[in-house]
This record gives sequence, structure tokens and C-alpha cells, in this order.
Amino acid sequence: MADVIIIGGGPAGASAAIYTARAGQETLVFDKGGGTTRDVETIDNYLGFPEGTTGPEIVQLGHEHAERFGAEFVEEEVIRVGQDGMRYSVETDENEYTAEGLIIATGGSYKTPGVGNIEAFENNGVSHCVECDAFFYQDQTVGVIGAANYAAKEALLMLDYTDDVTLYTNGSELEMSAELQERLDREGIPIEDAPMDHLEGNGELEQVVFRDGEETDLDGLFVAVGQAGGQDLAEMLGLPTDGNYIEVDEELNAGMDKVYAAGDCIGGNRQVASSVGEGADAAINLLEEMRGATYVDYSG
Repeated sequence: MADVIIIGGGPAGASAAIYTARAGQETLVFDKGGGTTRDVETIDNYLGFPEGTTGPEIVQLGHEHAERFGAEFVEEEVIRVGQDGMRYSVETDENEYTAEGLIIATGGSYKTPGVGNIEAFENNGVSHCVECDAFFYQDQTVGVIGAANYAAKEALLMLDYTDDVTLYTNGSELEMSAELQERLDREGIPIEDAPMDHLEGNGELEQVVFRDGEETDLDGLFVAVGQAGGQDLAEMLGLPTDGNYIEVDEELNAGMDKVYAAGDCIGGNRQVASSVGEGADAAINLLEEMRGATYVDYSG
């Protein structure tokens, strides 16, 4: 259990963690695999680094700063979020946690499957959230596309609605844990690695055509590529989204009590400086809501 859980350890998440931890709130920050900032070789426009810096340095210093106030960074992949009474639950590839407040700072979502026509079947056989849409595919033939822990968990969750589930890696190498691979095998979920070419159907999804010319009938295809991104987490909680971004109000609230979002997952300028500011704002506004009073910084 924690007071605050922050999903994402980039500039927005680390900035938020500094504020919540410094305010005495037990803060867990989930950060596995790193965000896009870690891939940036040169950053020349961030305040306080007149000679420039790098993405990895910004992230490392942000973690060290937040840890100084007691924030804990957890290298576990977040698979699912939900509500647990008056608290929020976070399931990772290893454990389950709960917190009173939640900040989503997962960064931008860039990974999409390279499958022809997939956009044409959005909401007509193609979905990005098992929790949201599995009900509509009860006892039907369903596929989950992805090769990591998130995809395995989505496929396993799908078994609550149908026994006809296949995991498609779309030519990618498996990146999921051995435990999850064993669970898929035990539950009878096959893993197919052939690359997909395109989808077909008359208004609704009917078939997947593979690059080798083979075809498979499918009623539904759930996209779970890479790790769960901001849009995926938002859909699990029923939060409003706009395309790939989480919709927030002027206080960065994401549409539920004590749930905020910051950084590239809400769109905007997609700059490190913007993300740091949004992380601070999200944390301050969350603290105000948790305490029912205006947040005051007594540092002088």
C-alpha cells in the first residue's frame, strides 16, 4: 500500500514524485524499461544546463532528487489499473499495489502494430482494451497482438469471456516472463509468431491475412503491443481520451477523484520543461484534493 502511485519515471513522473514525497506522502513510482527521454542523446533547451545535457542524465538526476525525499522507484511493468473500494489498484508483472491517489505519466504512446487496414476496423473488431470490450466477444474467436507481459496478461484475462484465444506476436520475439509463458501454455492459449499482412472484413473484422498468404478467421483482435501506455491505462479506468492522449482539465485531473495525468501522455508541447511543470502541477493538485485544503510549500 502507498499514498500515491505514479506510473512513469520520466521528467513528469519524477517531478511529481518530488512534490508528493516531499509532502510526506509514501510515493511509489513505477518505471520499467525507461521512457522516450532516455533515448534522447542531446537536450539543449532545458533550464539549468547551459552546456546541454542528455536524456539519461535528466532521468537519473530526477530519480536521485525524488529519492532524496523518500520516493521509491519500482522497476516493475504496470499491466493493469483499477479501483479497489476508495483506493486505486495497480497490478504489475510481479505484484499488486493500492494507493489513495494516482498520477499517470507514461509518456507518449508510439508503438502500433504494422498491420494493414487495422485503423479501418477500430471499434469494429479491433480494440485496445480487454477490460473494456471483452464482453462483446463472449464465446467468439479472439486474438491478442503483442509479445510482452502486457499482451500475455490481456490474453489470460480474455479467458473470462471465451476459450478461443490466440496470442499473435506479429513476427516479434517474445519478451514476456517465463512464468507468463507457462501460464499461457497451461491455459491452452497458443502463441503464433507469423507476421500479419492485413485485416479483412465487410464493415466488421472477419479475417487476418498473414504475409505468407495464410488466413485466419477472427471476430476480434486486441492490440497490446509493448507495455501498457497512457491510453491503455485510461481505458481500463474509463477515463476520457482523445486519440492517443488522456484528456485532462485545467488542473490536470483525468476525470476521476484523485487521478491526474501529466507529460507527453496528455499531448501538448512534448518538451522536457513542459513535462516537469505538468508533473509538479499534477502533484500539487492531487495533494490539495487528498488533504482537502490548499497545498502550501513551507520551504521558505
